[in-house]
Amino acid sequence: MVREAAAAPVGEVAARLLRKRLDAVWSELRNACRDESDPETVHQLRVATRRTLAALDAFADIIPSRRRAWFEKRLARLRRAAGEARDLDVLSQRLSLGGAGSTRARSRLVAMLSKQRVQSRAPIREQLEKLLDAEWPERVERLMEGIRRRRRTSTFAAFARRRFKPMIEAFFARADHKLRAAEEIHELRIAGKQLRYALELFAPVFPAGVRSRCQSSLERLQETLGSFTDHAAAADRFARWARSADAGSNRDLLAMLERDEDARADVARKSFSKWWNHARRKSLRRSFERTLRRHSA
Repeated sequence: MVREAAAAPVGEVAARLLRKRLDAVWSELRNACRDESDPETVHQLRVATRRTLAALDAFADIIPSRRRAWFEKRLARLRRAAGEARDLDVLSQRLSLGGAGSTRARSRLVAMLSKQRVQSRAPIREQLEKLLDAEWPERVERLMEGIRRRRRTSTFAAFARRRFKPMIEAFFARADHKLRAAEEIHELRIAGKQLRYALELFAPVFPAGVRSRCQSSLERLQETLGSFTDHAAAADRFARWARSADAGSNRDLLAMLERDEDARADVARKSFSKWWNHARRKSLRRSFERTLRRHSA
């Protein structure tokens, strides 16, 4: 199966992979609107949109540009809607787990967040309604037809080698220098996700053992960076909440929570800096480059 995919025309493989990811978005969107009380449905929707956007980017050269732009725009809107809901879910969970402040005061904040979480689902429902009106399933079919009509002589393996190389270079352009600002760390995390999703798409090009090692390194990178960005995002939201008009008697507690999350973010940042050293970066780069050179021809 792997050899067949590697030798198949790139348009054929691209259409199959894109349909799978677009269908996943549609399924997760309906799940999120069907069961709004389950935070996991929103999380899965957000992941599905990111993976699909990564696929559209990976195969940009063989997708009709106007149709690709239409899907990219709608997926970005959906990702933002799901992102706000997901952030509130995570924050509520963090407050429920304990930490700074009394249990009673934290419970009061959780109750306030509960109302915001309910409201955050409305934009997701609106996106479903808009995509139904825009005939999403029919547009997916037309996109598949547009990809198939484009004559491409290159195999999937040859395309993957050509497309994946600049992705690796872009990732290490961010990774190969000291990361001081929170925004730089966040951007590296996003770049790591994009590279991991591309690795999933181009899996038939890689031997299983090498693919597994690269995948594990990128997943570890995401976990380590995720701890920092989650704490930093929570600190920022607590700070904005403390400055808002509805903070009321919770202002001091919110300021305390902000300081607590800032301290945790600093610990996570130092842990990441220690782990993501020059030797580790060099080893990961070498694995990718050797694999492309030896097995993508």
